Amino acid sequence: MNDDALGHEQARLLHRALERAGIPPRRLWSHYAGLGGALGPLEVEAYLYRCLRLSPAERDLLAQAANALLDHRFQLWAPFTTDLMRREAGGEEPGPAR
Repeated sequence: MNDDALGHEQARLLHRALERAGIPPRRLWSHYAGLGGALGPLEVEAYLYRCLRLSPAERDLLAQAANALLDHRFQLWAPFTTDLMRREAGGEEPGPAR
């Protein structure tokens, strides 16, 4: 899977997890910005709707922010780039740290 495809899948899974948990994009952006993220709220939302490509580092920072916000009682999480690469290589399915 190339980086564009990885980014698309990562955005799709992140968006799905946030929707299921009821976390709005603005709240994700706020937490992401607190971690040092450089994107604005509109850019984050554009990424979630797969209208903007991001570097793996920015995608993973968004995943880190999301995972800090997600309620793990429902097994919701946002995958990191390496999770998706492992899945593509035939390794384990991405999921929360075990």
